[in-house]
Amino acid sequence: MEKWKTFVALILLVLSIIFDWNWFWAIFIFIGLIHVIRSKEIHFVESVTKKETPKLYWLMVVVWSLLAIYSILRYLNVID
Repeated sequence: MEKWKTFVALILLVLSIIFDWNWFWAIFIFIGLIHVIRSKEIHFVESVTKKETPKLYWLMVVVWSLLAIYSILRYLNVID
């Protein structure tokens, strides 16, 4: 099956909303962050590449990292 990872992620996304799986968002953001760092490109509202706009690219990587950490800490009840 072509693009099976996207299909699985879409199903998990729907399930996470239905069953209120907050832990899923931390994992989802973290996996996306790994892909962004490997590909050196972020697709958000528009494509942002490390080569063309390195400051914006790294700002987005930092923001996504903070969102992943925040989601994990919320799930673990470390913060409210």
